[in-house]
Amino acid sequence: MFDKQLIATPSESLAQVEPTPALTDADRALQLYELHEGYGQWKVIFPGTVVLSARVAEIYGLGPDSPVPLQDLVKLYVAEDRGKLLTLIAQALQDRRGFRCRLRIERRDGGVRMIESIADLRVRDGRVIELFGASRDVTAEMERELQVQGRLKLVQDLVGDMPAPIAVLDDKLRVLDCSLYWLKAHRFVERREVIGKTIGQLFPETPSEQIAEYEAALRGQTVKTRRSFASPTSGAATQFATVLTPWYVADRKVGGITVVVGWSEIATTKRAAPAPTPVEDFDGSLLDMLKNVS
Repeated sequence: MFDKQLIATPSESLAQVEPTPALTDADRALQLYELHEGYGQWKVIFPGTVVLSARVAEIYGLGPDSPVPLQDLVKLYVAEDRGKLLTLIAQALQDRRGFRCRLRIERRDGGVRMIESIADLRVRDGRVIELFGASRDVTAEMERELQVQGRLKLVQDLVGDMPAPIAVLDDKLRVLDCSLYWLKAHRFVERREVIGKTIGQLFPETPSEQIAEYEAALRGQTVKTRRSFASPTSGAATQFATVLTPWYVADRKVGGITVVVGWSEIATTKRAAPAPTPVEDFDGSLLDMLKNVS
């Protein structure tokens, strides 16, 4: 779990810059941040003693009573992440830089947790005397992110294989994904031709009434309309029932639009087309699974 969620990045050290004046008591501000964001403080006193706050000790499954040797703390990290942590510390000391990371620990109770840490150096007379920072448990947050990614992947797979022209747009009308039939309906061949591009870029001459329909969908309305496409069997321009449905992110804000064309013909089949379904009967029921991707 979390294999692709690991983060390890260097950052500028406060020891090398002049901090801006504090607006309020720095200790109280830090306590407020700890209370609401779940961070706890720690420091490494060289050559290798780690002092943990009660909150961080609890995160690591340790007692808060006494300092911990750095090597013992490193051993709590899963084997694949220990090298990353030691490399970050070594680079921080060498380059006089801070760092941020999300790495995994295995607690003594057997539970694997994802820990986010931010770190910096304290320098005195040109010599590093302390590595300090804050850490928090982001396991639940990362699990939610993985669930969202999993749902989005499922939706992408469903959209891509759906035997109808379907496109998923973001709130800037950029194409996030589309079905092969949507590509065919718009005379494209590959997804890479359209993914990441806006409707305006793909179709510069989009009629104003269609733009108004997109805007209405972005305001949270489900728009039932008709769009004209060349019939795959006859080649003649044909009106197809089309539904634009908003989809939402976690805070109920519109994240974008799903566009579904009620295609009444199969593009690869040469046969007479049935009569188009009346727009009032096209309820967009296959969109139910796509409405609340969050």
